[in-house]
Amino acid sequence: MEQPGHPPNLAYKMDQEATAEKLPAAVVEELGYRVRWSGLSLTFDEKTLNALVTRVAERIEDLKDLRIEVSSGELAANLVVHRFGVPLSAKATLSQLRLKDGFLAFVLDKVQALSFIPIPDQLLSYLVAKAPPGLLTYYPQDRIMVVNLNDWMPPGVDLSLERTVFQRGALTLHFAAGSYDLSELLKFSLHDEPEN
Repeated sequence: MEQPGHPPNLAYKMDQEATAEKLPAAVVEELGYRVRWSGLSLTFDEKTLNALVTRVAERIEDLKDLRIEVSSGELAANLVVHRFGVPLSAKATLSQLRLKDGFLAFVLDKVQALSFIPIPDQLLSYLVAKAPPGLLTYYPQDRIMVVNLNDWMPPGVDLSLERTVFQRGALTLHFAAGSYDLSELLKFSLHDEPEN
């Protein structure tokens, strides 16, 4: 209680205003054990980025080489596709990267062979057909390619790409607020011994 002539009890007032309301037990149970973040940014240099995309490329029959180049304001993919035993080199400029629910989508702005011959959509559809089922989806009318990354992402992660920055030799991904469900990790007691 405030006394006349004395300053108010600021510690009590700040404590009450700075404290978040308690969640009802039912809401806590429904959410499980989650770690949350905001303002998450990850920067991948070309070497690391290429090591990651190689893992995807290894799963696609007839795709023999896939290299990513990052320059100021542009992301490009150089690839070699073997069709009927003949290697075809192509370069694609990628834009409008989106990541949500484990699916990476991007627009193929330009896809060319020998730097000037446009690659027909049939070749991109052929590449999708050679990929394991569900890995790639191509929407030719919008020139959008979608890559299913769920096999490489931990279950329970809520990750959504907000924007990308292309700098010479590096790609920076800025993610929206997200979370990761730790329930599976925490379901065993720390005292439980793993079975050998």
